[in-house]
Amino acid sequence: MMGNLSVSDKKVMSKLNCLARVGLKVVECHVNFRRPVIEVEAPLQDWVKGAVEITETRNGIKRTVKMTIWHGAHIIWC
Repeated sequence: MMGNLSVSDKKVMSKLNCLARVGLKVVECHVNFRRPVIEVEAPLQDWVKGAVEITETRNGIKRTVKMTIWHGAHIIWC
């Protein structure tokens, strides 16, 4: 998926590259917010203890996901 992401911001791209280096698969990346929103398949262990549950609505379907802030970006996973 990393090859399919079109991100022109160097700061966001460096965060995505860092996630790829540790072996995390980036599912989606939204950069049109104040803080970029990056959705990954699985979290790092350090993220789990500080995570909060939020309700996400996508195409009219609500689901509960976990979120944490990492290096100025919102990281979301199921």
